[in-house]
Amino acid sequence: MRFALVGAGFLGLALSGCATDPNLAPARSDTLETQLAQGFQLVIDVPDDGWLNVDVVVDAAQLSEAGEQTSRHLSGTMQGVANSGTGAGGGAAVAGVVISSMLLANLSQSAIEQKARLVAKGQIDPVDQALSGHDWADYYHVAYSRELREQGYAPSLTADLSLRIVPRLRFSEGMRVLRLVTEARVMQGKKVLYAGRIESFAEPVQCEDCLSRWLAQDAAHLHAAANAGVDDSAALLASDWRTSRFSGIASQEQTLRYQLGATRHVERGRLLPLGNSRSVFLSLRGWLKSMPVAVEAR
Repeated sequence: MRFALVGAGFLGLALSGCATDPNLAPARSDTLETQLAQGFQLVIDVPDDGWLNVDVVVDAAQLSEAGEQTSRHLSGTMQGVANSGTGAGGGAAVAGVVISSMLLANLSQSAIEQKARLVAKGQIDPVDQALSGHDWADYYHVAYSRELREQGYAPSLTADLSLRIVPRLRFSEGMRVLRLVTEARVMQGKKVLYAGRIESFAEPVQCEDCLSRWLAQDAAHLHAAANAGVDDSAALLASDWRTSRFSGIASQEQTLRYQLGATRHVERGRLLPLGNSRSVFLSLRGWLKSMPVAVEAR
């Protein structure tokens, strides 16, 4: 979860719509470059949470109100226990009140989050239905193969190594912001020679009916953004294989500020001077983020 300040004055809690493996950590074998030169099989794995999804945003005011109600309930009930003069049994009564209040708080938060997830699902369902016949696995296999070959890394059907990629397209901000999330692992049997994660953000769009915009002309705009994301991600992946950019130095971390669409973001990371039109930085988790906007580092 993360808090996001939105330009319209809305304070929201963004719940991850991306079931990223929590164990995915930056890793790189010292012999990676030599082994990759011998070729690798490209495997596109299906994301557990679907090819397309949308970030879930919960109004923080609702969570705050639920918390205040629980606090008032807890305070009032405990005051009642204190005034009742229950004596030796008071401790057990208080413990019961605390436990029930904690359960009430968790249920309230879960209900609010579940409602937000249903709203998010309603947003993405028309896109899923419109593209239900689209073979995303084949699409990504062709796209990544093409771009990796352009970067000097050609997949091979007979190689011992395998490059396993889990690609996800994720919407946010009322479907105005789209990003391609690429999780990549180079495997030798069960041994991980390389692991990394790249988020490539498309240029935010201005739209009233964003759903229609993405689906117009057989989803031409969606595919164009996905293609650009693959191009960007493959180039960063190849660059990282050559330079070991995922190996960060803690003292180089800075406070990064940027605005994507209507949302202002602040996080810690390391801005990478790549000399191109996009801003790329390494987050505290060792994940690369590629932005179409300027990132201020302090």
